[in-house]
Amino acid sequence: MKTGIFICHCGHNIKHTVDVKKLSEYFKKLPNVTVSQDYVFVCSEPGQDMIKEAIEKEGLDRVIIASCTPSLHGEMFKDVLKKADLNPFLLRRVSIREHCAWVGNDVEINTEKAKRLILAGLYSVAHHVPLEEKIVDVKKSALVIGGGVSGLSAALFLSKMGMQVYLVEKEAKLGGHVRTLKNVWPGGRDGKSIIDEMVNELEGRENVEIFTSTSIDGFEGFFGNYEVTLNTPEGQKKVIAGGAIIAIGFSPFDPSIKPELNYGKDERIITTLEFEHNADTLHLPEKPRVAILHCVGSRDEQIGKAYCSRVCCVNALRVGDALKNKYKDSYVESFYMDVRAHPKGGEEFFEDTQEKGVLFTRANVAEIIPTSTGVMIRGEDTLFGETFERDFDLVVLSIGMSPPEDSKLIANLLKITLDKDQFFLEAHIKLRPFDTAVKGIFIAGSCSGPKDVEESINHGRASAVKLFGFLNLGYAYVDPFISIVDPKRCSGCRMCEQACVAKAIKYDETKRVVHVEEAACMGCGLCNATCPSSAITLKGYIDRMIDDEISAFMEAI
Repeated sequence: MKTGIFICHCGHNIKHTVDVKKLSEYFKKLPNVTVSQDYVFVCSEPGQDMIKEAIEKEGLDRVIIASCTPSLHGEMFKDVLKKADLNPFLLRRVSIREHCAWVGNDVEINTEKAKRLILAGLYSVAHHVPLEEKIVDVKKSALVIGGGVSGLSAALFLSKMGMQVYLVEKEAKLGGHVRTLKNVWPGGRDGKSIIDEMVNELEGRENVEIFTSTSIDGFEGFFGNYEVTLNTPEGQKKVIAGGAIIAIGFSPFDPSIKPELNYGKDERIITTLEFEHNADTLHLPEKPRVAILHCVGSRDEQIGKAYCSRVCCVNALRVGDALKNKYKDSYVESFYMDVRAHPKGGEEFFEDTQEKGVLFTRANVAEIIPTSTGVMIRGEDTLFGETFERDFDLVVLSIGMSPPEDSKLIANLLKITLDKDQFFLEAHIKLRPFDTAVKGIFIAGSCSGPKDVEESINHGRASAVKLFGFLNLGYAYVDPFISIVDPKRCSGCRMCEQACVAKAIKYDETKRVVHVEEAACMGCGLCNATCPSSAITLKGYIDRMIDDEISAFMEAI
């Protein structure tokens, strides 16, 4: 057996706290290690070429890459092995960046730990066997959940590319929150006209089926062949989709959660959304005094919403700008923590608003108190360190974005994950920002985190491009790490069937044993751990691998 070990410096990320040269020299002395090299960036093109040349020149049949976490660059390194005519599943990744270099600053301790991790990988990779990815047929059809701007954008792209699209919206009308906006920043277009333009184009396409006032009751199957049960006004309907895009938007923050704001108890305390809808009907004096509160429902750890909603500052600026345009002699004061004028053009808009006379006060507002003559705001000026009390005719709360109401329901149905804030979690924030952990299911728009209208539209298109790439060929490759059942050992207890979150295990009533639908299996190993008869194993993994890895950690070096 000829093994090649390639150790990455990752610039200074690893090299700074791990002696990579010492590691490289140590492993050169071990039996079965034909190549042991370190390189500044193994993931770079020269680094990939170095690995490929070593495989071809030395006839390597196992490869270990000690670098960043295995979830990064996984497919790229597999491709390197494929180009060198080596089975990609004879690769072993070892994390010495996240697990060593970033843990502490003691070079000697980090290097010793990295040595043991690489040794464990060396012992384990000896048990790796060549595996082949399975090819499965996929339906060239897509389910888009949510009829807001993101969902409409995704559905339009997919339909234009010739794919059958099923668009599902729980409300009676398409468009979501954008439909209700009178002035979409920065273009100033009416939200309804944006939505109508997209809907009219979509309704004219033969390969699009739109379901409004519809919920999803069931989501079964596997990538390429998902069976979806829809609850429509006409009754239940089943559709088959190769993949899905979740674009269910967000829920506006409800300020009544914060009792000190007295929202809902006085009509002079409103939100930015209510100002957007009712700005023309507000009863204000000729020279009104208006307060605008930033970050209501955002950057607030006390209510579990520590994230920034991104759109709140611009919405607050828009309110101030609208008031100054309508009431030249108005007094408008914005109370903020920090002004984050997102996106492009926001900073210039911030400056223009100040020039129009809107006063910005960095403050921590403690409470809003309705009085007989107006609304009093009590708080602390955090720049001067002084408390204040000011009276206003109107208070506008710039509310943030909360996770969609149905996020938990959809997550459970589609077996995907939510983040700590209850938005949908992407597979990787930088490398796979549109994917989920489940193959063929993507997220779009503000259901994965706060976004403005332009971002949401682009996010929808990007997710559609990814899904189209998965389904366009009519077939796809599935990882070979799947469960297999030994029918001779299976007792038919069906405990594995209950444990399987992917519903990939089926019971054969005739043979009284279970079998695995390979295309549906996620390779999580839950069934393997649950089976009391040890009748289920996971391809590519055996107990001896774990035993040898533990031995590598424990033995003297």
